[in-house]
Amino acid sequence: MNEEEYLLVCLMEEASEIAQAAAKSIRFGLDDTHPDRPKETNEQDLLTEFYQLLTVMELLQENGQIKKLSTADIQKIKVKKKAKLIEYMNYSKDKGKLRE
Repeated sequence: MNEEEYLLVCLMEEASEIAQAAAKSIRFGLDDTHPDRPKETNEQDLLTEFYQLLTVMELLQENGQIKKLSTADIQKIKVKKKAKLIEYMNYSKDKGKLRE
């Protein structure tokens, strides 16, 4: 395994940890804590995992293994994603699956 592959596996692991933190937040609430870590809420865990994923992405970019997008390109991606999320949240509400 080379460095790029190693970091990509780390990226996969971080993405998985974000999913796990989100699932725990849904099941137990963002303000809940794990008995072994009473000072760390699920919200803090979710944020920590998110920024750890960003750190791996930054390292991949710094090493030239993936492109670094411009601020404008990042903003376009975010605006497009927000619009799609809102569109499908509204659709889910219309179908009676998402409550206000």
